[in-house]
Amino acid sequence: MRLRFSRTGEKSMETMTMKVETISKEIIKPSSPTPNNLQTLQLSIYDHILPPVYTVAFLFYTKNDLISQEHTSHKLKTSLSETLTKFYPLAGRITGVTVDCTDEGAIFVDARVNNCPLTEFLKCPDFDALQQLLPLDVVDNPYVAAATWPLLLVKATYFGCGGMAIGICITHKIADAASISTFIRSWAATARGENDAAAMESPVFAGANFYPPANEAFKLPADEQAGKRSSITKRFVFEASKVEDLRTKAASEETVDQPTRVESVTALIWKCFVASSKTTTCDHKVLVQLANLRSKIPSLLQESSIGNLMFSSVVLSIGRGGEVKIEEAVRDLRKKKEELGTVILDEGGSSDSSSMIGSKLANLMLTNYSRLSYETHEPYTVSSRCKLPLYEASFGWDSPVWVVGNVSPVLGNLAMLIDSKDGQGIEAFVTLPEENMSSFEQNPELLAFATMNPSVLV
Repeated sequence: MRLRFSRTGEKSMETMTMKVETISKEIIKPSSPTPNNLQTLQLSIYDHILPPVYTVAFLFYTKNDLISQEHTSHKLKTSLSETLTKFYPLAGRITGVTVDCTDEGAIFVDARVNNCPLTEFLKCPDFDALQQLLPLDVVDNPYVAAATWPLLLVKATYFGCGGMAIGICITHKIADAASISTFIRSWAATARGENDAAAMESPVFAGANFYPPANEAFKLPADEQAGKRSSITKRFVFEASKVEDLRTKAASEETVDQPTRVESVTALIWKCFVASSKTTTCDHKVLVQLANLRSKIPSLLQESSIGNLMFSSVVLSIGRGGEVKIEEAVRDLRKKKEELGTVILDEGGSSDSSSMIGSKLANLMLTNYSRLSYETHEPYTVSSRCKLPLYEASFGWDSPVWVVGNVSPVLGNLAMLIDSKDGQGIEAFVTLPEENMSSFEQNPELLAFATMNPSVLV
């Protein structure tokens, strides 16, 4: 694993190898057995069509006298075991279109890094190095594992300087980004000793209660080139002041006079996606965006609902040779958001209408996707984890100095957005084919607002 200490993101002549050494691997089971009546969880149609990858979060903590390897490891494992009693499907195994919640357990890995201080790593985080802080090296094939077992893996890596990193993987088959955030908040509260009901609302595994249940016979068209392309992931940081400048640029009295942070950054990234892929043979490039439904239907979906409770849709499209205008992209993003709100409003918001809304949204998604072909459409995705309270994840010591969110194994043509620590800036982790990335990362309009892989300020 190579660490390249170059503020611009270019390869540096000075390199060093960071060695991550595994100390131990353990299976953690729920502290109390799962009752017989809860031992089968039905997957939803949305769960079923998602690729077999893990939803991932990294939490970094600098030196703290409360962090000692032996004490911290015991605390994390004990509190994880208690937390799994509430999040019992994460200790289960996927069989077909159900989860067998029979307490098979989650994997917990302890590791250490002695030859590289955390502060040095954070000067210019290398994405390949980041992957070594995940526990997926303990499974033979992560694609198979994400679709079977283990459904949850954790890796606590201790740096010689006293800092640490916690890498968390939950299969995307039962958890979206909001779900992993809820899990982390609950686990952290348990580690702090806040076990009362008021400290953390109990999770509700509601995926198949909202969307129709999964059917093994149903299949969406597959991208036969997935996993065969050579892609690269890079980090771009939009500082708070630059985000405000971008919002001003994206605003228009004729379209949207006050675009959000995410709308503005999404529009710019979409423009740069299109500009970086001039050689494609596809007739259309399309942008897929994911919307968290919990905040849109609070009467039906609690914030603590666990599952893939998202709406995925094509929000932007452009023909071959077309050029994106940021103001128009923001307008179209806002229009799609309002159309989704109208669909939800038309079905009402009573508890009786939960499955009706879910069925209607599922049909809408599946109908739209069935019209796409990988031969004629080149899909890109922007997914936002902004506003998720991951920087509040304190396990009894300080809050994290840096949080990273993505999926693993990484998916191509993807931009993952997450708040900077100040809550105002945005970090974008962009994955593209290498030939497209070389154009994307040099786009002058992108670089007017974003810095490539700056130091993490600690």
